Amino acid sequence: MDNGASSYLRFLNDDKEGFVELVKEFKDGLVLFLNCYTNDIHIAEEAADETFLKLYVNKPKYKSEYSFKTWLYTIGRNTTLSYIKKLGKRRTEPIEDYYYISDKIDIEREYIQNEENLRVHRAIRNLKKEYARVLYLVYFEDLTNSETAQIMGKSPKQFSDLLYRAKKALKAELEKGEQNG
Repeated sequence: MDNGASSYLRFLNDDKEGFVELVKEFKDGLVLFLNCYTNDIHIAEEAADETFLKLYVNKPKYKSEYSFKTWLYTIGRNTTLSYIKKLGKRRTEPIEDYYYISDKIDIEREYIQNEENLRVHRAIRNLKKEYARVLYLVYFEDLTNSETAQIMGKSPKQFSDLLYRAKKALKAELEKGEQNG
């Protein structure tokens, strides 16, 4: 798979099905990534929708020097940061508060399949936001270090230092969870 590039190029050539494929393939992961910035799943969904709307309306040119996913997540991050500024201060609630509100599919539980990944994902949410972002992109989205550095706007050295500190913090959080569990 070319990570979405061919679907986007088809969309740019007036094949609307290419855009539908992009949304199906990337929306859930993008929402969960953006939730690392918003700490509000509803705002993350709105920001993801706005990201896809930008693609649909503006049709920005995709540069193949990065993977499509890296390019899309970078647009998503930038869109989310702008979106947050527009909203101003707003009370946020953790995603767990919405588990039992309705019969709708819980995208987090669907996206994170096994119990160990769920335990790690919950531990990541207790970390500093920057640590959560880098770990999410590297381990749940399977992006390379250079792709993750690009999305986060970090130099390779900054990224390397950040990933080291994030792993160390995650290890401590998991050990704390084992002691409490």
